[in-house]
Amino acid sequence: MPCPEVSIIILTRNGKATIGECLKKVYAQNYTNFEVIVIDSASTDGTPDIVNNFPVRFFSIDVKDFGHGKTRNYGAKLSKGKYLAYLTQDASPFNEHWLENLIRNFSDEEVAGVYSRNVPRSDCDPFEARYISSGWGSDREVKSMQNCRNYKKLVFFSNTSSCIRKDTWEKFPFNELLVQTEDQDWSKRVLEAGYKIVYDPGSVVVHSHNNSLKILFKKYFDAGTAHIQIFKNRNNVYLPLIPFFSVISTFLDIRFMFFNNYETINIIKWVPRAVVRHFVEATAFWLGLHFDILPQALKRKFTASGHY
Repeated sequence: MPCPEVSIIILTRNGKATIGECLKKVYAQNYTNFEVIVIDSASTDGTPDIVNNFPVRFFSIDVKDFGHGKTRNYGAKLSKGKYLAYLTQDASPFNEHWLENLIRNFSDEEVAGVYSRNVPRSDCDPFEARYISSGWGSDREVKSMQNCRNYKKLVFFSNTSSCIRKDTWEKFPFNELLVQTEDQDWSKRVLEAGYKIVYDPGSVVVHSHNNSLKILFKKYFDAGTAHIQIFKNRNNVYLPLIPFFSVISTFLDIRFMFFNNYETINIIKWVPRAVVRHFVEATAFWLGLHFDILPQALKRKFTASGHY
């Protein structure tokens, strides 16, 4: 039997609420020359039972063995395809063109990786909706060091839904020492090596979170930790400016809600939540940027999934 051209790699951990929808949409694609590899981190909610209703290659690992870069590298080693498509358990292809619109970009031999557009779920809060709309726009981008204007924007890449050449991955595997943001670290390295990265908004996944403040704190702490490890700078985030960042972000939320026709009463209702949310995010990010001076016990308490 010939090898599939694409290996779709999905990492799961207690994904009962979304993994069935995700896999159903994957197997409804127009492009069908693929295999699906699911790597589960000891789910306790019945996720494996749902997954095994589909013709996937299923593998289970211990929670302590999970790492964003490490587990994605493990999936790549298990793969048979020429291309590696990464998809998170809570990202569902929007339509049947998701995969073919990723693959079409590899007609350019200089393209190392492609990532999809994200659109929020219907129940998404306005803060997350604004973040998604600002990060995943409607215009296709071909990124290279030759057209670098904004370095941080240039290296942005998302394994929420992406596809990379396996032979490029063999040269540039994901960094297993990062607590998260392995995707942007990978993008940075391949761009600096002369490859191109493509953002293709014709490939779309439905993906968003309504996270609690506790989860947001942990995610932003890990984001700060990864940022200092990848970019070797503090990103101009200074402790006395955190209230200022919170106010500016809240203003952007209000403007987003206004231009997206939120009712005035709802905008007013969201404002206090926005101020608190952005204060928590900025504080956690600042702490992550300074993780190297924090006690080990605090780092382990603050992290979402990193290993310290």
